[in-house]
Amino acid sequence: MKGKRKLFGRRLIRPILYMTFTRAALGLAGALLWDHFTRDQSARPMRLYAFIALAALFLALGWMAYLRLDGVRLPAPDRRLFEWRKRPVRAYGDMSDHTDEDVFSYDDLEDGERDFCRMAADVVCGVVFASLSFL
Repeated sequence: MKGKRKLFGRRLIRPILYMTFTRAALGLAGALLWDHFTRDQSARPMRLYAFIALAALFLALGWMAYLRLDGVRLPAPDRRLFEWRKRPVRAYGDMSDHTDEDVFSYDDLEDGERDFCRMAADVVCGVVFASLSFL
């Protein structure tokens, strides 16, 4: 529990936004596919049930990330499972306006900061899908 308030910083905003957008887009695509393939003749669309299920899933994942942040030893998802190929190193032009700013990616963060990013992204996605299920 100690030191959780010091975890959030300005450098975590970019990874949290990237993770939130990616998870929300994948969840929305999954909900729409669920609606498309399980549609019946009832008046209520199936995507509402998909939104409820996704909200429960994301809130459960956020709870597991919170527990991992609290010190409980839970297995963390390994990113190496999802990397299919090596990304080539490319030389891009300079961004002279932003040379003094340090850009932190998700890989550069410590374990506690990664868990905080996972927790924040999952909770935001869970709240978004829970609110979509009421529409």
